[in-house]
Amino acid sequence: MEVDWSCLHVLANASELVRDGLLSVSPATQTRPSELPEIFWDKMQEMHGQDVMLVLEKRLSATDVNRHASRLSIPMGQMRASFLTSEEIRALDNKEEIAVSLIEPCLHVRHGLQLRKWNHKRDNFSYVLAKEWTDVAHPFERNGLEVGCLVRLWSFRMNGDLCFCLVNVEAPPPDAVENMTNLE
Repeated sequence: MEVDWSCLHVLANASELVRDGLLSVSPATQTRPSELPEIFWDKMQEMHGQDVMLVLEKRLSATDVNRHASRLSIPMGQMRASFLTSEEIRALDNKEEIAVSLIEPCLHVRHGLQLRKWNHKRDNFSYVLAKEWTDVAHPFERNGLEVGCLVRLWSFRMNGDLCFCLVNVEAPPPDAVENMTNLE
């Protein structure tokens, strides 16, 4: 049996790329979650994003799109995944803010947002995306964010830093504004 040595250089080059961190062989970082639209996956890959996970699916409340509140609430009871490192949890528990970037529904990458922890009652809290949130939610035309919209918030890591991706999944039902305002 004769061995074809012509492919050996490809394996050697791939090994160097893995060693230098330019190529990942982990299938988990290369598999797109089925609910995440491909255009958002492509944007994350362009940013060298890893560890993608769905954090939250919710309908936007009146407070989420209020210019004066300027925050997107991520209630503890609605989170689907533990997306924070132990260091990030400790920082948030100590009332520190974490600078994060966000891929908006229009695919613009917004930097300068802050993740904060808001304590409500005993053992009840929310995380909030704040600071630049008003620029994400307004003007309406750019991202289509309005009361009652169904959105999914994804987290991912870029060079170890926490980032988010917000996908506008569904327009609000006709009576959403009235119903969501009454829940506030």
